[in-house]
Amino acid sequence: MRQERALLAKAYDAFNARDAAALGAVLHDEAQWPDSLEGGQVQGRQAVIDYFARQFDLMQLDARLVTVREEPPARIVLEIQYAVRSREGQLWSDTRAVLAYDFADGLIRRMTVLEGL
Repeated sequence: MRQERALLAKAYDAFNARDAAALGAVLHDEAQWPDSLEGGQVQGRQAVIDYFARQFDLMQLDARLVTVREEPPARIVLEIQYAVRSREGQLWSDTRAVLAYDFADGLIRRMTVLEGL
């Protein structure tokens, strides 16, 4: 699962750089992502890119990996430290979350929140 780990590293680098287009480059065409802004799910690569662009306009986000656990054949579970700040830098929350990533065709297919967020 070395390729999947590298893909997640690219995704988190893009996320922390607030680069929605670079984040989209690691997503499957049929990506599914939880919508923490409005609830429900975001479906499709472009919809997920647009979702992150909206998030990046509203707040400053920072996610740091704490632990990584592989669940073959195609899932990685991460524990992250996740900070959310206002656009001006005021800390709104700093918490841990457990997230599962599923892969297909060498790209991230789905993210699922297992705990937190």
